[in-house]
Amino acid sequence: MKTLVRRRWRVLGTVLGTGVVLACTWALVCTGVMLHPDVTENPEPADALLVLGPPDPKRIEVAAEIMNAGLAPVAVVATPDPVTGTWPSDADFIRNQSYCDSDLPYEVICFKPDPSTTQGEAIKLRELAEERGWDNVIVLTYRPHVARSQLIVGRCFQGTTQWPTFDYQEDYSPFSRRTWREFAYQSGGFLKAWVTPGCDSQLPWHPKSGA
Repeated sequence: MKTLVRRRWRVLGTVLGTGVVLACTWALVCTGVMLHPDVTENPEPADALLVLGPPDPKRIEVAAEIMNAGLAPVAVVATPDPVTGTWPSDADFIRNQSYCDSDLPYEVICFKPDPSTTQGEAIKLRELAEERGWDNVIVLTYRPHVARSQLIVGRCFQGTTQWPTFDYQEDYSPFSRRTWREFAYQSGGFLKAWVTPGCDSQLPWHPKSGA
């Protein structure tokens, strides 16, 4: 009986130890990939700026800085609907889309991605690049999203991409629930990207509308 109990504790210890090792490995990989992506510190003039959604005030502010610096003649802004949990003020800003109608010294193209994902945004970039002959595009998104976006955009657009970025939070403390929530969300996005290779592959339950 004692031997059986010891064996059970040994198995439990092995399972817990393995779980801890896997969790630590996942956290280290997330830290390297999501918090230290390959970004462009000083973007150079390009054919267009693609602003990945959602177009919240912070993202549009950074996009405006890039455009006002004369780095691109066209701003392409993805305008997916606000997701559940978006701050009410940000949700109103996203719905109003004032940045799409403003009289600006550069062209603004707003579109709803189809599907409403980073992949849908990359597909739209491919379409516009083919229509307009773009071969150098600045792509804007926040830091933890950069690496996954590079994977997805690279499947649809074969030209040069530049990746300036920004942060929604001052630091990514390991004691912050927001950090771990971001790690989990981006990990799920990477998993989806891996099981849908290529530019047009879709999950059966989340297809492109075909419109």
